[in-house]
Formats: sequence, structure tokens, C-alpha cells
Amino acid sequence: MSKFSDIDLKFIAHPKTKRVNNLDAKTAIFRSLNHILYTRKGERLYNHDFGVGIQDYVFEMNNFAIRDALKSSIENQINRFETRVIFEDLTVDEHLHTIDISIYFRLKSEPQSLLVFEKTLKRIR
Repeated sequence: MSKFSDIDLKFIAHPKTKRVNNLDAKTAIFRSLNHILYTRKGERLYNHDFGVGIQDYVFEMNNFAIRDALKSSIENQINRFETRVIFEDLTVDEHLHTIDISIYFRLKSEPQSLLVFEKTLKRIR
């Protein structure tokens, strides 16, 4: 399987070559997962089904139904829109003022290593 890379969207040129750097596979996937998690449904033009909108779940009631809906939404979005990974597992832990999300996956280009993407959301109010 071939390796992949993405262009760095910060467009910071290399100081010597003056070329925009490419991101490695792991960094590209982590950025993509961030985009999937933080984009609200209907926010992306021409693709209204894209995104989870995890910021909308922060102030929801802490119960099994909400956690299950969040987990299934995240898993469906990753399987549908991030085709460079093999989804393995997902944990969502809610505490008093935080939501901890851990996504376990493998890169299709390197299936032997298991990677973990962790995100913590905090309620400020």
C-alpha cells in the first residue's frame, strides 16, 4: 500500500527551499479527525452530512443515550469520510465538566501499528 501525505494548510514555506512542506501521514490523519469532530452537520458546503459537531454535545445531559449517539456519530463519520484509516475502537468518557474521546485506529498504509487520537472537551461555564 502506498504512503500518503497532505499539504500543510498553514502554508509556511521552508526557510531554505521556499516550498510549502508536506505533512506526514499521522499528522494529516490527526488534522482530518479534528475537522470531522469539530465540523457541525450542514456547515460544509456541498456536503451537508459531513461532521460530528462535538461541541454541541458538551452541554447535553450526561446519560447513556447521548454517549451512544455521540459514539455512533463519530464512528460513522470516520468510516465514511476518512478512508485512509482502519477504525478499531472508540471510547467516550464523561466526567463532571469534561468529555474524553479516544479513537483507536490503524493507517491503511501501515496496518501493523495502532494509533490513538485523544481529545478532551471542557465545559467552561
